[in-house]
Amino acid sequence: MKKTILFRADGNASSGLGHLYRLFSLVEIVRGKYDFIFVTKENSTLSVFPKTIPAFLIPNSISIEEEVSWLKENFSTTNCIIIADGYQFTSSYQSMAKEEGFSIVYIDDLAKTHMFADVVVNHSPGLTSKNYKKQDKTKLALGTDYALLRPTFLQLAECSRNISQIDTVFICFGGADPYNLTAKALNACLNVEKIKAIHVVLGGAYEHSDIYTSIKDSKKEVYVHKNLSEVEMAKVMLSSNVAIVPSSTILYELCCARMPILSGYFIDNQEQIYNGFLKEKAIFGLGNIKDFSTGDFKNALTLIINETSFEDQLIAQSKLFDSKIEGRYLQLIEDLC
Repeated sequence: MKKTILFRADGNASSGLGHLYRLFSLVEIVRGKYDFIFVTKENSTLSVFPKTIPAFLIPNSISIEEEVSWLKENFSTTNCIIIADGYQFTSSYQSMAKEEGFSIVYIDDLAKTHMFADVVVNHSPGLTSKNYKKQDKTKLALGTDYALLRPTFLQLAECSRNISQIDTVFICFGGADPYNLTAKALNACLNVEKIKAIHVVLGGAYEHSDIYTSIKDSKKEVYVHKNLSEVEMAKVMLSSNVAIVPSSTILYELCCARMPILSGYFIDNQEQIYNGFLKEKAIFGLGNIKDFSTGDFKNALTLIINETSFEDQLIAQSKLFDSKIEGRYLQLIEDLC
């Protein structure tokens, strides 16, 4: 009998939504092949959950130290695989889950803690087993061979694209955008003459309002998007020919859409991804953008807007992903059943 998958992640305005969205992509890979339950804390932003992915809620009163015992009370330890994404799922958590009889897959970003999980996934380019401390039986699934991409983008990665000019910008800084980099990047684009249109994608936890003043006063075409499906997101990407984004899951998706990308990092878990994509020459690197100003974004955009060819970057992007990602994940899970 196949095991049930417990997808485990949290997300809200303070912690961001990236961990949720990454597991949403894995849900689509296993849908119809395995039974699954998405487990999240009560204080997660439940409005971002697709209707096809109902949430099973953990009371906020249950601490992370108590959580494995709570899961044991609610689910069969021998018939469930936990796939966990979040920094709270430490060595201690993984070890407790294993001791209770759960199989566990951990989605990692940092390669810092000792790993007890059955499988550790880190989709940052350029990592090897030398980056990890782990149990002998822990399997590592590393690099963009295990990119956490939704099906639409896996399909998009099979296509090619040519970019001959830059005049339409895609901007997205994740679910919460705590430093309101969206507004700074938008204002930069509004002040670059060759930019004619701007697509701004806001996350479900975005709480700033000053971008609307900038849009109201602008003579350029500015489109604001929220709560996009993956198909809608892909269409917006394909209608753009340059992007300004952090080095998070959105960067992976944009590489599938093929375009020049200005990318940087503003939290620790993005730095490893940033360095990997920069090494592969798949992005124009901005470095640490936490304290970037409108002028910083404008200067960076102005530097690349007069480039005569982006072929090398688009070729580098095309080499990052293949058509076997879904099969690799299904094999990882099958090996635990």
